[in-house]
Order: sequence, then C-alpha cells, then structure tokens
Amino acid sequence: MHLVKSDSLIERGLNAAEYNIFEQNRIWARYANEKPDVAASLMRTIRAIHSRVASDHELSALSIGAANEPQFRILQAACQQGLWLYDIDGAALATLQERLMRQQLENVHLVQGDYTKDFQNSAVAKRSLETLLNGQRQDLITLHHSLYYSPACDWPNLIRALYDEVLAENGAMHLVMMSARETRPFTTTWLYNHFAGKFFGSSTDQDLLGLRHEMSFDTALKNSEIVSEMRQVKFWVDDFDLFMSVIWMILLYPQGHAYTLEQRIEITEFVIEHFWIPKRPLVQTQDYVTLHKLGPVKGRATYCGCF
Repeated sequence: MHLVKSDSLIERGLNAAEYNIFEQNRIWARYANEKPDVAASLMRTIRAIHSRVASDHELSALSIGAANEPQFRILQAACQQGLWLYDIDGAALATLQERLMRQQLENVHLVQGDYTKDFQNSAVAKRSLETLLNGQRQDLITLHHSLYYSPACDWPNLIRALYDEVLAENGAMHLVMMSARETRPFTTTWLYNHFAGKFFGSSTDQDLLGLRHEMSFDTALKNSEIVSEMRQVKFWVDDFDLFMSVIWMILLYPQGHAYTLEQRIEITEFVIEHFWIPKRPLVQTQDYVTLHKLGPVKGRATYCGCF
C-alpha cells in the first residue's frame, strides 16, 4: 500500500544526493541536537584553559574544518586575541565572510586550505604557523568532524605537529567524531558499515578513542592530559529530501563511495522502510577527546579526567 508513495520518495531520495557537503552539514547542524552537545563540552574545555593561564590572558583559537557554523558564537566571544577559521570549502568560508562583514568582527580570520597538507608534519606545520596564522600559537585547536578527511594512520603525525608547532603552552585540542565503536542497528556508524561493507567491503577504521589510547603512550605528549567521553545525539527532520541528504553525507556519497543507481535505490528503500515510515530519528554516538597541554606553570589547576 506504500508503493505509490515509495516510488515518489525514491525519486526524491535519489535527487537528495545532489546536495553538496556544505548544504548537508548545514541541515545536520540545524536539525540535530549535536551543536548544543558539542558546545557544552567545548565550554568545559575553555574553562579548563582559563584555569591554567593568567587572568588577563586573551585566548586565540584555530578551528580546523570550520565549515559554516564552527561553534561560532562561543569561539568568537571567547577568543578575542584571534579566531582562525580554516576550511577547504570556499562556499563555507564565503558564508562566514558575509557574516564577518555584516557584524563587523575584526578578531576573526578566514583561511582556505587542506589541513592534510598544511599540518601534515612538524616541519610543514611550523611554516604554516608563520604563513597562515601570523606566527601566533593557539590556545585552543578544534577538530570537529574534520578527521574523516584524513586516513587514521596519518592522525598521530597530524596531532603531534599541531601539538608541537601550533598549540600554545597550557592550551587544548578538542576533537569530535562519530564513534567507530558503535554497533547498535540504525545508528550512523552501523548504517555506514552496513552499506559500505555490503557494496565495497569497507568499514570505518577512524577510531578517535583508538587515537586517544595511542596518544597516551606517546612520549612526545608526556606533558599533557588526555580525557575522553562517548555521547549520543539525534537527527530528525520532517522533510524527506533533507533527511536523505544527511543519509548520503553519512554514507560518503559521492565523495567517498560511488554507489551505483541500483545500490542508491536499495539504500533509499531501506531508509523509507526503517526510518521514514516509522519516524525513527537517526542516532549518532560521538567520541570526544580533549588533549590538554600542561605548561610549566607553578600552582596551575589541573583538569578533571572526565567531562
């Protein structure tokens, strides 16, 4: 009895794959409860940084993979010494540029680039600090859902490069990603592994908690404190086109996997049956990892090992 409706929805679901990544991110940000969740964790990190620096010290921050809504209100207000919004997507930066001009914000700087190249190792990161960040070390570095675009095997070099050459003493790096360890059906991790595994023999190996474990044994990070947490967020929008656009983003189509037309139809039918008709929200378990760089400050406050 759902045949006619499903035929129409299938066509809309296929068309929704044409949304670009900038639009997909905006839809996710607007209809998921993720932004408030990340903001709460980010604020705790900022308070921890303040506890370690002089009371008159103005913070600066680098947001890598900033997109068009990089916790903008919090970061802009908290980082009066300078906020560098770094992204590869010119469309996202153009949206931010319009906002900066409209609100006359002078402490925010936009940088277009590819972090996998600009911060790939310590030598390159040292040059990028001078050429892209005016030589200013950053009290806070955020990587919110940006590590997807780098192979997990490259993460340790990236983190060490940022830690050694870009992060200021007593600063912190705040990382957020979809959890690779989630196995419950109908979560975003399960959805990706189900279809990418079925059609390409692929599954996510981008395990942020695995990186946290590896960092804990890295002697180069011995003057640091690392904390982590897993949290759950939900996404739902009562518009099938918008809902499917986020599904394609989760499944990395077309940027990561070239699903055939038949495969895309199967995916859309699955979403209709298991999400759209029962009105099941898309659940995402997220990993949070914060790396605190503890400088040689006598009597500094230490950060509790939990959020």
